Amino acid sequence: MPLYTVTTQTGVLDGTAKAKLARELTTLHADYAAVPRNWVHIVFQDYAPGSGFSAGEAAASAALTLLIRTGRSPEYKRELLKRIWKLLQEATSAPDDQIVIGINEVPASQAMEMGQVMPEAEAS
Repeated sequence: MPLYTVTTQTGVLDGTAKAKLARELTTLHADYAAVPRNWVHIVFQDYAPGSGFSAGEAAASAALTLLIRTGRSPEYKRELLKRIWKLLQEATSAPDDQIVIGINEVPASQAMEMGQVMPEAEAS
């Protein structure tokens, strides 16, 4: 069920870079969360130059939102964020002040994968 949405300015990530980042995020999440690789989904969204801002100024900001099932510990999520940050920064070359990452959580009973309601996440 992990759903990554990666948003960058058009041209920051070409098709090859998107595919590489998708593979890296998939491997990271499947290994770290001990979930099947086919549960990890990644969607890229591009925005036009001049449509991204940081501190009120036009910037090629990079954003990543991750939707996961509830049930993971704060420590687990902090470490996951750090690992994701590294991959996103390497892929985009964005400076720290132009990257934002967030985790959104949903109860397993409110998510479906492959036609089935998701099982509860194993506490970690």
